[in-house]
Amino acid sequence: MASSTNNNDNNNNNGSNGRNNSSHAGSGTLQALRPQVVDRYWNDIAEHFREPGFSTFDKEKSSRAVVKDPEFMRKLLLAVITDRPGQGDILPSVIAKSCCDFFSSLDQTGKTDFLRLLARDFGVLQEDVAKAAEQYATTCRTEPESKALLRAEQLLRHAVVPGHNKFFDRVSRLPGGLKFLIDMRHDLITILSQNRSDFYLSALNESLKEKLQSWFVGFLDLERLTWQSPAVLLEKITQYEAVHKFKDVQDLKRRVGPGRRVFALMNKSLPTEPLVFVQVALVKSLSNNVQDLLNDPSPGHANPAETVKCAIFYSITTQVGLSGIELGNFLIKRVVRSLKVEFPQIETFSTLSPIPGFRRWVTQSQNLGHRLLLPEEESTIARLGNERSVSGNTEEQFKAILKDQTVFSDSEAMGALRPILSRLCGRYILVEKRRHLALDPVANFHLRNGACAHRLNWLGDTSAKGMEESFGMMINYLYSLDHIEMNNQQYLQDGTISVSSQDLGFKRALEQASATQAQNSTLNCAVGQIVKTGSAHFRLLDITTA
Repeated sequence: MASSTNNNDNNNNNGSNGRNNSSHAGSGTLQALRPQVVDRYWNDIAEHFREPGFSTFDKEKSSRAVVKDPEFMRKLLLAVITDRPGQGDILPSVIAKSCCDFFSSLDQTGKTDFLRLLARDFGVLQEDVAKAAEQYATTCRTEPESKALLRAEQLLRHAVVPGHNKFFDRVSRLPGGLKFLIDMRHDLITILSQNRSDFYLSALNESLKEKLQSWFVGFLDLERLTWQSPAVLLEKITQYEAVHKFKDVQDLKRRVGPGRRVFALMNKSLPTEPLVFVQVALVKSLSNNVQDLLNDPSPGHANPAETVKCAIFYSITTQVGLSGIELGNFLIKRVVRSLKVEFPQIETFSTLSPIPGFRRWVTQSQNLGHRLLLPEEESTIARLGNERSVSGNTEEQFKAILKDQTVFSDSEAMGALRPILSRLCGRYILVEKRRHLALDPVANFHLRNGACAHRLNWLGDTSAKGMEESFGMMINYLYSLDHIEMNNQQYLQDGTISVSSQDLGFKRALEQASATQAQNSTLNCAVGQIVKTGSAHFRLLDITTA
């Protein structure tokens, strides 16, 4: 940090020399100078250029402006979005940057007002769309295959484009504009979580999501992060990591060490921003416990290259502002190709994934009065309930037992609960749906990428978070190169889930689903054959793993 400060001071004190000698500097020097040059450019414009009513904003002035002039935000947005004849290129950029500075200065309430205004007043004008659609329909009838029809199509396309798209386009061309829009969508997603029924904010979210997807998908580079990577990149992955938080510097050093890999998708316009990144463990065999991976003191020595047979993807993190954009799909496929080149002997590509919605689904089902227990499981729950002085019927006892935190430190009680929770977890992954796709978000992500639901792992994550989310259960999703394309097609077509024929939790969940529909508790299905149980479709696979 000290050396960075000294370099900045030297650049500031000798700025003219740096500019005079820039033609002789190498590309690395130019890259290092570029952020400072850009900042100076904007500072110079802000200092010497003034348009009545528009300037850069500090937090105090911005807050006062909102309170005293409710129309201020609308005027500012209108100035960004509206094209004025003869205004040139600089003024629109200055106003757009001022608008970004203004938004960044707002608190949560101010940002909510700003985004709602942007969505409502600068969205699609429904009257214009209706008028253009009527004109298009009339022209289709009266003048088909004419220039008038082409013009009507053009007017209709223009009418359905929301005005806020021009705001996104103009901001995206600013230095740091793409990162600003990613962070703005992060704010928007947070606000939407508290205003789920807000039509305008939902429409704004979809528009920004589509814009970000068009800017990023297909324009990303795969980069491996190591201990020698720029400190700013390593700091960002520790800041953004959403699955297994970093404990300290040694934890970071271990995760980017020889027996591990961290890959990120980067965009050239955001050289210090890992947009989505995955952490991989190179091991001898399929892993069933994430603590064993995270706490391995010497992953590089324990797994030399010649003994690596399995690549475990144990954490995938996407910046919140890019949620819903299928960057993880591209990342996994490119990482598999990269690892296959580096380690051609790897036989198994798998995840060790959390099941974040499992416990919530169990709790909600119990609160709604749904029966979760099978007749043969009721005696087990009754015995545990009696031992713990829990009254009520077996479903009520089961609910109370799962709420009792001391149960999870009782090995005997956990042993009794294991087959029950494993079956329910199998049901949650395979049978419970959102429309025709898996209810669990992580399951949906991997299954739509072509993975197979391979194995449930009892107490795979014994951290507080793991116990809170899924009673400590984790799952291996298997990326079998021979089945990925077929798995992907069948899942997207009708929700068919490829599932291992060996896992007992999955097998009992499928048997229960089959029994519920056909009064037959026997699951008769050949490997590779499609099984249909109500709205759920499955393809059984028997895949050998390392």
